[in-house]
Amino acid sequence: MDTPAFPFSRELTMYLDDFTTRMRRGQVTESKNIAIETVNLMRHVISISRWDNVEQLTMLIKAVGRKLIKALPRELLIVNVLCRLLRIVAEESESVEFVEDSWSARRTRESASPRGAETPAMGVGTGAPGALMRTLTEQVSGRLDVETMTLLGFKKNILNEINVYISELDNIEDDIAKNALEYIHSNEIILTCGRSLTVEKFLLKAAGKRKFHVIVTECAPTYEGHEQAKALASSPNIEVVVIPDSAVFAIMSRVNKVILGTRAVMANGGLIAVSGTHMVAAAAHHHSTQVVVCTGPYKHSPWFPFNDDRFNALVSPDAVLPYREGDLVNNVDVISPRYDYVPPELVDIFVDSMGGHLPSYLYRLLQENYGDAKDLAWNIYDS
Repeated sequence: MDTPAFPFSRELTMYLDDFTTRMRRGQVTESKNIAIETVNLMRHVISISRWDNVEQLTMLIKAVGRKLIKALPRELLIVNVLCRLLRIVAEESESVEFVEDSWSARRTRESASPRGAETPAMGVGTGAPGALMRTLTEQVSGRLDVETMTLLGFKKNILNEINVYISELDNIEDDIAKNALEYIHSNEIILTCGRSLTVEKFLLKAAGKRKFHVIVTECAPTYEGHEQAKALASSPNIEVVVIPDSAVFAIMSRVNKVILGTRAVMANGGLIAVSGTHMVAAAAHHHSTQVVVCTGPYKHSPWFPFNDDRFNALVSPDAVLPYREGDLVNNVDVISPRYDYVPPELVDIFVDSMGGHLPSYLYRLLQENYGDAKDLAWNIYDS
């Protein structure tokens, strides 16, 4: 059953339009920054919107999610954040129901306890009307206090949990890098693809105590690998070499380990990563080289990749085939995808802030992070 549309105020609509405009223009590109921007947006939405119970708050989050997904259908991180927020609301709403049930149970016990002459309904004498009035006043005022404290406390707890989630996102790379020494050993040859801040901090953390070699693919046509190599070269314990993408298969036999970043992790363990990652993972699988993927829990998507192109995007092919080659451009069609889909059988292990996990364990991580909210992802997209 579709959730009824939630009425948006003019101020809320303005914030949502500004957010989607900045995303479409590419003003926010890093995965972590997109997640943080989305959480900050939802925190502001929850703060300025009027809702009186958990059902209305859930409707609000779903309505905002539908609007964002309709505007940005390929941005998986937005859905991940929304599912996480729905999980937070579900967890906090349990404590709210417990407070209300406790008050109701206490009232039931008080009304059922035999008090004789002290019971207002059975009281006699001059003190009975006063006792009755005091009891009714206490019950009414107590009920109002419980409802008021419950709603305000619930909203405060939600905002506090969102702040904790933002803090977790801010420190996610450092938390993942703490596991670096368990996977990187001295004098190893490590290969990585493209530019990833998570992989960069992971390697630099290990370089604090060990020396090793890193081979970086240049990741044409964006050549993000050059930026990654420059950042890694700042450590004296890392010897960095940049190779063209075409040399990956030839050099893979000398590589001890492949460490990759990713844009998103699908529900089946597959990756949506920068273009060229699939070639690296396939070469590593052929040579039986371990593939380690560094990713944060916020990149775990509850969606399955039934259609690979659904989550991809095409960029300008001018870097591959310049438009000045007029005669050739008119005779060929050039497709330049931004991302690759890497199937789960090419990935050996995921490393996040909690440690290493096999791809087959991903379903458990989705349940812990999103709970039943992960089932709403398809409804948000399809509605």
